[in-house]
Amino acid sequence: MQFIKAASLFFKLVIMAKIIVVTNFSASSRNALDYACRFLHNPTTSVLLLNIFSFPATFNNDAITIAAMSEVISGDERKLQLEYEWVKKNYPEINIRKEMVTGVFLDELRYKIAEEETKLVVMGASGSYSELLSWDVNIVDAFIDLTIPVLIIPQEMSYRPIKKIAFAVNFYRKNLQLPAATISRILSYTKAQLFIIQVMGPAEVVDEVALANQRSFKEGLTEFSPVYFKPSFENLFEDIDAFTASENIDLMFVIPSRHGLWYRLSQQQTKGLSYINHIPVLSLRQGKEFL
Repeated sequence: MQFIKAASLFFKLVIMAKIIVVTNFSASSRNALDYACRFLHNPTTSVLLLNIFSFPATFNNDAITIAAMSEVISGDERKLQLEYEWVKKNYPEINIRKEMVTGVFLDELRYKIAEEETKLVVMGASGSYSELLSWDVNIVDAFIDLTIPVLIIPQEMSYRPIKKIAFAVNFYRKNLQLPAATISRILSYTKAQLFIIQVMGPAEVVDEVALANQRSFKEGLTEFSPVYFKPSFENLFEDIDAFTASENIDLMFVIPSRHGLWYRLSQQQTKGLSYINHIPVLSLRQGKEFL
């Protein structure tokens, strides 16, 4: 009953949600903006198209440098206006506005999230999950450290209706109620089929507490009749890649951390992760006791 109430509350909040789409005017940002417009087209959803201008570390507070930075900022403001006009022309039903702020990227993004009561951040990424160094550090930090879901759209990924969603998770862990509520909301919205990819270490002990956590997690998603898959630990990422390819997964959920599954995946220089590298990935959040 508690889970149902939590899911219902989340549903009501997201229906009137405020979404932030971050842009740096790159091809990957435009692709993410297009994906967001196609996925979130709902007149009750408010989209903020946000550009964050961060001054370079070498910035000097002299007249010449200030004048040069002012010109750059003015140019970015024009680019932001063009992005805004592109949305209004191609997706007139989208309730969108634009804003440009200056400051430290993650600090400013956190401030806007709090100010806007944002429920989701959407960002585009060039490169692949198996080539972390090709990513902007701001994208990595936001995906791992923000306290609300962050949706990362690979540059090569065009929008397609979401019919199948995979959640890579260790469901023996604590406090998965909030992720389960988020999944419930998204599944209700997309009508997608759910696949649970169970990820756990070979030395992990499954005791009575862990089994209770598993039962609670499964009960929260019973109505969606998920398909469960357990990859081998020795070939974890290759197995996940093969599974998502065979099932034509359209979106993957992970719970990111500095030492968790997604971060390990992003550090793998395995060129065989061809399918995963083309799947949008959504970060989910858990309670403070999650290990």
